[in-house]
Amino acid sequence: MTDLDQALERFQLADFEYGEGLSNHGPMAAEALVALGHSALVTGLVHSYAARLPDLRRGTPMDEAEQAAALGCRERLPDWLATYEARLEGRKWRDLLREALPRLVPGLAGAATHGLLRTAHAVRALEAEETPARRRELAFGLAYWAGCYEGLPGHPGARPQAGRGPAEVLEGIVPLPLERRGGLLLSGAMRRLVDEPLFVASIESVDLSCADPGAFLSALCASAAGLYLENLHARIAYVHAVTGPSALRLVAPYLAEADLRRGLGAALQVAAALHAVSARVPGAPGQEVTIENPDMEIEKVSENVDEIRYRAACSLQEHAIKFAEACLREDAIAPDARLRLAAAEAAVRLTAPGWGKW
Repeated sequence: MTDLDQALERFQLADFEYGEGLSNHGPMAAEALVALGHSALVTGLVHSYAARLPDLRRGTPMDEAEQAAALGCRERLPDWLATYEARLEGRKWRDLLREALPRLVPGLAGAATHGLLRTAHAVRALEAEETPARRRELAFGLAYWAGCYEGLPGHPGARPQAGRGPAEVLEGIVPLPLERRGGLLLSGAMRRLVDEPLFVASIESVDLSCADPGAFLSALCASAAGLYLENLHARIAYVHAVTGPSALRLVAPYLAEADLRRGLGAALQVAAALHAVSARVPGAPGQEVTIENPDMEIEKVSENVDEIRYRAACSLQEHAIKFAEACLREDAIAPDARLRLAAAEAAVRLTAPGWGKW
């Protein structure tokens, strides 16, 4: 049994969340460590992370009517897991994935994209090798996505402006006033956009009809990495503005064309929402920007992919691991200095206790 399979088995003894709604990042970070080329550190991650996690609650499978009513109900997470475990039994995992994704894609914002993220990491692990632990991890990912399913205001591409892509939409987002922010997890903060017509107008202006899906995701991830560098006071929010959309790429082969384009809109929607509720306000206390003059260590690390991988892996910080891996994966597809610099900054700086809140 591989170190990853042992880690998955340990993390699958634990609940989906801990504390006050914080996501269990253990399985995702373990798989990302393998992708970074540092599987030897997976056992260390398990020992350092698993102790904070409560035991898994057991549920019972739901029929179709119950599933329709339980979509987006966190309290039914144990039942969602039992349901997907039952649906996976005796079936090819790819068939279940293709069946489940169209229903879930519009709600990928739920739990700050962690349902999509856990699913995507499970998919990549299964593509490398099919094992019982990896099959069960897919059930966990889909269950978390279904139980935390949540949409955001607006209908991406409803009123498209020709050629308007992710960079233009993100640039046009109007940040939420400071007095309407704070004190919430990311998913709760994004709900405050429900009455923001400017946000809706920006999202609906994106042109999805002629976009190449791969190029769209590359532009979105690179733009979000640039926003990370400009908003270091809100690192965790911008981590998810990159890792969420990048995770969509990992499940894209299992989506029909129309569903993938809906996914592109939803991925942009969540990145834009995270930006709207987190963006720096000039002059606001605690929102100073330091990356405009990055120190020599970060610049040096950004020039060496292997060093980024090593620094992120050795941090054993779940967000640094996942973010660096996603940035480097995106950079390998469409090279962009913002991706490498953001990955280096996270690998070097995103290690202090308290950063991993979401």
